[in-house]
Amino acid sequence: MMKIIVIVLLFLAGAIIYNHMYRKKMYREIDRLDAWKIALMNRPVPDELSKVKQLNMTGETERLFEQWRQKWDDIVAVQLPDVEEKLFDAETLLDKYRYTQAKALLRDIDQWLRQIEEEVQLMIDEVHELIGSKEQNRVEIEELRAMYREAKKTLLAYRYTFGVAAAKLDEKLEEAETLFKKFEELTATGNYLAAREVVHSLKKELSEMKAMMNEIPELLTECQTTIPAQLEELFDGYQEMEQGGYILDHLQMEQQIKEKREKIEQYVQMIRDLRIEEAKQGITELKEEIDALYDLLEKEVLAHQYIKTEVPRIEEMLHMLNEEAKETSEETLFVQQSYCLPAKDIEKYRSIEKQIHQLRKRFDIIQTRIFEAKTAYSLLKEELEQLVAQIEIMKEEHEQFRETLQALRKDELVAREKLEEMKKKLSEALRLVQKSRLPGLPESYTLQLSEAKGRLEEVMLRLEEKPLNMPAVNEALEEAKTTVQRLYEWTEEMIEQASLVEKVIQYGNRYRRRYPAVQEGLEEAESLFRHYDYEQALEQAVATLEKVEPGAFQRVQQMFQEERSSEK
Repeated sequence: MMKIIVIVLLFLAGAIIYNHMYRKKMYREIDRLDAWKIALMNRPVPDELSKVKQLNMTGETERLFEQWRQKWDDIVAVQLPDVEEKLFDAETLLDKYRYTQAKALLRDIDQWLRQIEEEVQLMIDEVHELIGSKEQNRVEIEELRAMYREAKKTLLAYRYTFGVAAAKLDEKLEEAETLFKKFEELTATGNYLAAREVVHSLKKELSEMKAMMNEIPELLTECQTTIPAQLEELFDGYQEMEQGGYILDHLQMEQQIKEKREKIEQYVQMIRDLRIEEAKQGITELKEEIDALYDLLEKEVLAHQYIKTEVPRIEEMLHMLNEEAKETSEETLFVQQSYCLPAKDIEKYRSIEKQIHQLRKRFDIIQTRIFEAKTAYSLLKEELEQLVAQIEIMKEEHEQFRETLQALRKDELVAREKLEEMKKKLSEALRLVQKSRLPGLPESYTLQLSEAKGRLEEVMLRLEEKPLNMPAVNEALEEAKTTVQRLYEWTEEMIEQASLVEKVIQYGNRYRRRYPAVQEGLEEAESLFRHYDYEQALEQAVATLEKVEPGAFQRVQQMFQEERSSEK
């Protein structure tokens, strides 16, 4: 029971402490908001408004001043006293322990004061803008007047350089003069902010005009002197090339030059209307087009030089290719007498011969067109370049075919060398058999030996055929190689088995008298050995020996390997 009372007392003490701390926090918030309210009331808005009275209190200035004064009076006389009253209400709610309502009210007061502060700051900023605009207008308008005077002076002194654009520039200056007058009127009537907008307009207009006046003389020079001179030079070059035998109809040069002269007139009109950016872009594009026409004429000159230097070389290339093809044709007939050429290779060579003939015909046609002088050099150059590319392809294909012919003879020599190697391999296997002094050979081995000899004989017969069929030779050669290799490996294995049988029987003789089973097992192994079944004989001897001495065969093998190593 006592424990429960203690817990309840602790809980009540905690609640009291929390309540005290929370109330203290809420009172601090009321103090903060009250200080904020006082700070807003003390903002120097009246002092700022008094500065406005130093301006011309007419028009826009008078209207704005009244608007700001009324707003400030409303804040000081109505809104901030209402805030004071709300703060008192919040304090009353706290005294009555109505924390939730007090907290919500304080949150509303905070938002209200924030809104009042924004209104006050905006009002001060607007006052500063109005006061500052007068001084800023005064400074900037003088700079703009200087710009205006400089532009007017330049237009008067260098009017001839502005040509057709001079009249529109005069209009621009008159418009600027009108804006200056409007600025004076607005300033005199206290409309400083409206006058500020006029200053911005003047700055934009005069800056654009200054940029135009910097660019117009150069653009007019381009349109009236530089580009026309380039077109004349281009046309003279075109006519001179035509007289020199160049075919230039595909360029439609006269029509191109006419269109570009019309474009010049359009760009001059744009300059007259002060559409300077459009004119600049158009002139840039026109100059690029003229450069492209120069490039086309130069392309024809380079093509003519190419034709003069490359036609003889191409003719020589075709002649050499044709001569090489004749040699290859004779070589092909000779090879066919000794070798069986695959149908696809013969068809490929016929195709090469046909294409070489077609290339020669194409070249003759191009030469005729060159002599007729009715086709542009650039077009003839493109055709010759295509022809050269095809000649190179034909040269490569022709060389590949020649390598195919040479490979046939090479393949035959390789096949004969491989045949000799396999004969030696077979002889080596027979020598190993003779050296081993085996009592005889198993029938299966004898059959395998006969098969190997037959395979080699088949390869020899294939090599004697006329014409020689190399795919068939290679196939027979591969079969013979497999058979001979298998026989050689079998020979080595058989000889090793026979030797091991003898070693195992010799090792096992020590157990014959003591173990009748060993005597019987070894006799059976010897019987198998005499009947040439060396594999079964080894298995029988090993099984018999292992029964009386496990691991004996491994020792025998080790001794056998050591003996073989010493013999080598």
